[in-house]
Amino acid sequence: MIENMNILAGMLEKVGLAALVVLTYRIILRWHLPALWRGPAIGVLFGLAAVVTMIDPFEVSPGVMIDVRNVMIALAAVFGGVWSAVIAGTIAVLVRIAIGGAGLLPGTVSIILGTVIALTFVHFRGNRRDLPTLALLGLVISFSLLSAVLLPVDVLVTMAVKSLPALIVRNIFGTMLVGSLLAMEERREKEYMTFKQLAERDALTGLSNRRALELVERRTPGHESSGLFCVIMFDLDHFKSVNDTYGHSFGDVVLARFAEIISMRIRGSDLVVRYGGEEFCVILNDARLDNAERIAEDIRQQLARENFSRNVTVTASAGVAQSSQEASSVYTVIKNADMALYMAKHKGRNEVVTYSKPV
Repeated sequence: MIENMNILAGMLEKVGLAALVVLTYRIILRWHLPALWRGPAIGVLFGLAAVVTMIDPFEVSPGVMIDVRNVMIALAAVFGGVWSAVIAGTIAVLVRIAIGGAGLLPGTVSIILGTVIALTFVHFRGNRRDLPTLALLGLVISFSLLSAVLLPVDVLVTMAVKSLPALIVRNIFGTMLVGSLLAMEERREKEYMTFKQLAERDALTGLSNRRALELVERRTPGHESSGLFCVIMFDLDHFKSVNDTYGHSFGDVVLARFAEIISMRIRGSDLVVRYGGEEFCVILNDARLDNAERIAEDIRQQLARENFSRNVTVTASAGVAQSSQEASSVYTVIKNADMALYMAKHKGRNEVVTYSKPV
């Protein structure tokens, strides 16, 4: 009974380790690593966590120690996949060999067995994170304790009689506690990314909103890119009358289609922003002025050819401007392009005008 209480008390001391694991896991999620690197990073995290548990274990008898290493390896399989579990298990095995002691063989076999059990469980059960699944994983991972048959008979009997119930409870409770905290962190990160995307995207067109221009502005000082950039400002002609005549739902169709036309014409390195109600801003990186003029004209012509329902056609005016040493700020170039757009509207709309510096 005393041994069981000591084991449970030792398990509670690992709550600080659980908090550290969760915090590091959050950092890995925020890094947004490619899938090729995310699994190994999670594997290293849980492998190191398993090592920490082995540094301060509960000693059943001289040289025979028990800890929550297999809980960490099991969670590596659930949250990181195959490579994560293999890496975590490999790290744990290498450290267990370095530690040595009378329990070296059963300890090493326990880690290998725990890794195989965890991967098998995830293969058949999937990487579900709900509490019943985590509890079942903790119970199943306890079969790695079968490696204790490699211990001397007297130690095996002592462990089975005095420590086995607490060891199983430790595995179940530890898996549920740490696993639920990690799952909660995953949900929080997904919610954060969803809210971030909603804050940076226009709901109707799917384009970036004006917040994206702040990021561009931070990158432009010093002209770190290989060339200058151009800005095209588009504005749909007489769009208020389109809304008044055909309704706002029809106007939304026009806006969404115009956003598609622009997006299909530009490169992946460029940026399209819904600047206002019917006004769109295009940032062309490393682009010459003649290229920007051609792109603006292509987009204008394609929209003019577009035949919406009820045989309605819609046109757009555009203003084009290029950055320079005197106009290096994104907002300055946007202002210049907006002045050119005003000129296009003043000249009769449905045309492209390039900004020229006043003499």
